[in-house]
Amino acid sequence: MTDLRRYRKAREQAKRRPPPRPPGQRILGSNPHAARILVIAALVLLALWLLPALI
Repeated sequence: MTDLRRYRKAREQAKRRPPPRPPGQRILGSNPHAARILVIAALVLLALWLLPALI
Protein backbone atom coordinates (compact mmCIF):
# COMPACT_ATOMS: atom_id res chain seq x y z
CA MET A 1 0.00 0.00 0.00
CA THR A 2 2.76 2.42 0.91
CA ASP A 3 4.68 1.69 -2.29
CA LEU A 4 1.64 2.57 -4.39
CA ARG A 5 1.28 5.92 -2.60
CA ARG A 6 4.94 6.67 -3.09
CA TYR A 7 4.67 5.74 -6.78
CA ARG A 8 1.63 7.98 -7.30
CA LYS A 9 3.30 10.85 -5.48
CA ALA A 10 6.46 10.51 -7.57
CA ARG A 11 4.40 10.42 -10.79
CA GLU A 12 2.49 13.53 -9.75
CA GLN A 13 5.69 15.40 -8.93
CA ALA A 14 7.21 14.36 -12.25
CA LYS A 15 4.22 15.81 -14.09
CA ARG A 16 4.68 19.14 -12.31
CA ARG A 17 8.36 19.36 -13.14
CA PRO A 18 9.23 21.08 -16.43
CA PRO A 19 10.88 18.85 -19.03
CA PRO A 20 14.69 18.92 -18.97
CA ARG A 21 16.31 21.30 -21.42
CA PRO A 22 18.49 19.71 -24.08
CA PRO A 23 22.18 20.61 -23.78
CA GLY A 24 23.25 23.51 -25.97
CA GLN A 25 25.35 22.68 -28.97
CA ARG A 26 28.44 24.79 -28.49
CA ILE A 27 31.34 24.85 -30.90
CA LEU A 28 33.93 24.98 -28.11
CA GLY A 29 32.25 22.47 -25.82
CA SER A 30 30.90 22.94 -22.33
CA ASN A 31 33.91 24.78 -20.86
CA PRO A 32 32.90 28.43 -20.34
CA HIS A 33 36.55 29.53 -20.55
CA ALA A 34 37.28 27.71 -23.81
CA ALA A 35 37.14 30.87 -25.94
CA ARG A 36 39.56 32.69 -23.62
CA ILE A 37 41.97 29.75 -23.64
CA LEU A 38 41.79 29.55 -27.44
CA VAL A 39 42.56 33.28 -27.80
CA ILE A 40 45.51 33.06 -25.40
CA ALA A 41 46.91 30.05 -27.26
CA ALA A 42 46.55 31.86 -30.59
CA LEU A 43 48.33 34.94 -29.20
CA VAL A 44 51.20 32.84 -27.86
CA LEU A 45 51.62 31.09 -31.21
CA LEU A 46 51.47 34.42 -33.04
CA ALA A 47 54.10 35.88 -30.70
CA LEU A 48 56.39 32.87 -31.20
CA TRP A 49 56.03 33.29 -34.95
CA LEU A 50 56.51 37.07 -35.08
CA LEU A 51 59.14 37.72 -32.40
CA PRO A 52 62.04 35.97 -34.20
CA ALA A 53 61.27 38.00 -37.32
CA LEU A 54 61.37 41.28 -35.37
CA ILE A 55 64.62 40.57 -33.52
